[in-house]
Amino acid sequence: MLTTEKRIQIASDFFNAYKNHDLDKATALATPESTFRYIPLGDNGKGKIKGAEGTTWKGIASALIAAFPDLTNDVKNISIDHQGNAIVQVFIGGTQENEILGIPSQGKYYNVEHLFLLNINDDGLIENITCYWDNWDWFQQIGFNPAA
Repeated sequence: MLTTEKRIQIASDFFNAYKNHDLDKATALATPESTFRYIPLGDNGKGKIKGAEGTTWKGIASALIAAFPDLTNDVKNISIDHQGNAIVQVFIGGTQENEILGIPSQGKYYNVEHLFLLNINDDGLIENITCYWDNWDWFQQIGFNPAA
């Protein structure tokens, strides 16, 4: 069984690789069949859950880096729950230079808090990643109005 310290190190290594845009290193910390869920809180920021599954983390991360070439993350806290999951509070930000998800670039910077849940198995590999963030906050910061 992995120690709490080892689980924290795995989560830290994952986000350090992501920060350095080394997606191969980050995905090497996960099982080949790992799952990923990116769940934005509703467009109005009131907690309405909308989400897409079936998209790989590496695919989403690659698209974000392509649209926000200076994309970075600032991990504020990593804790381990009683099931061995890493709960990571992280601010992800960058300046939009290219279109993403049909959203044109206005050259604006964003820095939005995300909450990641990394399910780390006893072999030290990430099996599941779930991420939550306030989509409305992100839209406001990049100057996008979904109703327009």
